[in-house]
Amino acid sequence: MNKICFPNYQKGLVNLANSLLKHFECPTYHESLASLDKILQAEKAKNVILLVLDGMGTDMLQQNLSATSFLRRHQKEEISSVYPPTTTAATTSIYSGLTPKEHGAAGWQCYFRECGKNVELFLNRDFYTQKPVEINVFKDILPYKKLYEQIREQGIYKAYGVAEPWGDFAIKSFDSICDKIKELTHEEGKKFILSYYKEPDSTMHRTGCYSERTKTVIKSLNDKLEQAISDWKDSLLIITADHGLLDIKETIKLNEIAELDECLRQPPAIEPRTVAFYIKENKKAQFANLFEQRFKDDYKLMTAEDYIKDGYMGEGQEHPRLRGFLGDYIAVAIGEIMLDYQTKDGVESPKFIAHHAGMTAKEMRVPLITVRTK
Repeated sequence: MNKICFPNYQKGLVNLANSLLKHFECPTYHESLASLDKILQAEKAKNVILLVLDGMGTDMLQQNLSATSFLRRHQKEEISSVYPPTTTAATTSIYSGLTPKEHGAAGWQCYFRECGKNVELFLNRDFYTQKPVEINVFKDILPYKKLYEQIREQGIYKAYGVAEPWGDFAIKSFDSICDKIKELTHEEGKKFILSYYKEPDSTMHRTGCYSERTKTVIKSLNDKLEQAISDWKDSLLIITADHGLLDIKETIKLNEIAELDECLRQPPAIEPRTVAFYIKENKKAQFANLFEQRFKDDYKLMTAEDYIKDGYMGEGQEHPRLRGFLGDYIAVAIGEIMLDYQTKDGVESPKFIAHHAGMTAKEMRVPLITVRTK
């Protein structure tokens, strides 16, 4: 079994984001990351760039790149993702400086009473049917200000978002991201640039953590970055990831386990490796017993109250919508399987070779990489 790794909210992505707010003289929400504070102070770069490469956990770096590669030789340390270690929760923490408990983005898909559906937070569509819904989740219900917006509004420094869809520019390819960053670094004035790219996560989901295709993708990113930064003027480049992934041994459909399915009052939410269950009132004890019997080696089951109280989603003021997103029980993955569910009117789920959002070190541990340019 993979090593279990609890989220560290004193040495993780939330702290990294707060270091950047602190450096650019903005109010902070949590402790900063001490190691990054020292680097920012020492380097005194005109441009500070944060690049988030989706899914690039430390495990995949170690397994797919040599120790002498650009990314690995510039890694300063290993830090923690948030919980669950998934793009919606983690990038929202990076982009806001808030813990998941505070910003409320509990996972890939959550139940919204406004439409009576489980909605994919980034795509605003019904998770089970894949049909669009009438609400815009982040605009209407979970709004927040991104780091570059916070820095910009402070009125002291320039700040930009260079990514698609979260940014100021219509950018889709990694090459165009690098080109736009180069252009911005040559402009006058001290500035912050926040960027994101969807790889290697997208490829790892489809082909696995250590496939030849994954190796090709991460090597390409490594080589392109090493070449591109020579043209980035007077910059400190900070690279991290939102989470890592691990290869999945088995996917189990919960709707095909009749005795468990009959306990549910509505379909599960959040993630296949951090599952929120909504249970009929008279079936709670039965559900807990059945789930423990079947999945005790692969999942840790707890009440939603204990999930929050025990600090999985961090500290701070609880978002008013969070409890409704978590249901009655939360199942946290500690093994190498994932739980699927399909409604009668739903579409078939994608076949994932690798996934994330569980509590193993492969999913939880991400790199802190820094590079100073001339």
